[in-house]
Amino acid sequence: MQLDVLDVNKSYGKESILHHIEFSVGSGEIVGLVGESGCGKSTLARLLCCYEKPDSGKILFCGEDTAGFGKKERQQFRRSVQMILQDSLSSLDPKMSVGQTLHEILKYNGVSDMTRREEKIRKTLEIVLLPADLLEKRPSQLSGGERQRISICRALLVDPQLLICDEITSSLDVITRYHLLGELKRLNKEKDLPMVFISHDLKSVKSISDRILVMYQGRIVEELKKEDGFRYEHLYTARLLESLPIDHPSKRESLVHNFEDEVLTAV
Repeated sequence: MQLDVLDVNKSYGKESILHHIEFSVGSGEIVGLVGESGCGKSTLARLLCCYEKPDSGKILFCGEDTAGFGKKERQQFRRSVQMILQDSLSSLDPKMSVGQTLHEILKYNGVSDMTRREEKIRKTLEIVLLPADLLEKRPSQLSGGERQRISICRALLVDPQLLICDEITSSLDVITRYHLLGELKRLNKEKDLPMVFISHDLKSVKSISDRILVMYQGRIVEELKKEDGFRYEHLYTARLLESLPIDHPSKRESLVHNFEDEVLTAV
């Protein structure tokens, strides 16, 4: 599996969201994407999953330009590239049990035999460390951590080649977040499954990623590598690592001025 993002730009009307985005994801690699809310992370995630097209540039999946996919090719692509969202409750039908939902996914993907579906679901539940009795419950009866594991299970059922995880730990408590990150790392190692892990929390991203891309105002401004100890240079990255509040303009005025000077110098 190889994903290549080549000079991608995206605007909505007159508002430019993404500027000259370039990176790649190789087989078995976890690439983190971090930045504060509104920097373009979720827009980029939608482009990666072929829900939208870039205005310019290319996104290549195994060498194929996703912008040129027809309906059938997009369906196949979306089986190969699965997206897990922050709001796991919205991705599960509240009127169906967890088991019914998982069976429907497999039937939609061509697994008509009940015995095969049950075996696939059982094995996938074991991978995400969930008991089989959860299959009888509805989403509202599950904890936040259980729902996120079910979302991962749902994605794994179709044997994806790439997972896109968009802010999936942001609504979880610290202990649940810790365990979920550990499970994702274990899945990555056991299945050689590449991931793009998107978050505003650089500490969480650092704990799971091989490389980290730092986004600021729609640009990738720095790449941190595990092999280099995630060494960074920008003040903005330092603040993300420290998890200091930077959302309110009065709290980050000097930071933004200093950082924008660095960005303008680098462009």
